[in-house]
Amino acid sequence: DWGGEELMAPALARRLRDFQFAQEKRRKKYGNERPWGILGLYDHLAGVRMDVEWAEDAAWRRANGEPYCAWTEFESSKNQGFNRPFFTYLILLVCTGILIASIGVNGWVVEPVSINPMIGPSAETLVQMGAKETYLIVNENEAWRLVSPMVLHAGLIHFFLNMLALWFIGSAVEQSHGFIPALVLFIIPAIGGTVLSAMFLPE
Repeated sequence: DWGGEELMAPALARRLRDFQFAQEKRRKKYGNERPWGILGLYDHLAGVRMDVEWAEDAAWRRANGEPYCAWTEFESSKNQGFNRPFFTYLILLVCTGILIASIGVNGWVVEPVSINPMIGPSAETLVQMGAKETYLIVNENEAWRLVSPMVLHAGLIHFFLNMLALWFIGSAVEQSHGFIPALVLFIIPAIGGTVLSAMFLPE
């Protein structure tokens, strides 16, 4: 049985025990239940990654004669200082400001649900604020409209659903992978979606 600890190098066996210890601590704190779907899978993988990092940190401290960092303290450190999801905070702030501005441009009123089911400004106001308009992108060279839709929302429903997803998924991605990967994962799909929409849904 090549999985037995007796056949492993002592350092590797110790790392495995550290990782198993971290997994046990996680189960005691959070239980075995996870969110459903892709969010549940990501939550599980992010937890595994953090526990591996703790095991590696424990191995480094052991090799250098440093005192151990408790698992709970290590996990808490991921939510402090520069490990906080600043990019997520920034996008939430910008999107909120743009939504308020779009309603202001619309005369501080939202259109009837029969006109805008998302409970927001008129289509004309959204175009004025930077919504995707293929004619303007192609014929008026307004390439900035490929970027502006990522922070523009059709109304309150659209805004709250997107911000809910951003808060739970975006903050998890940023805390696991950092500011730059979160920035890339936000911008590239957003621009790509706008380009595809402009190509296949020009109106």
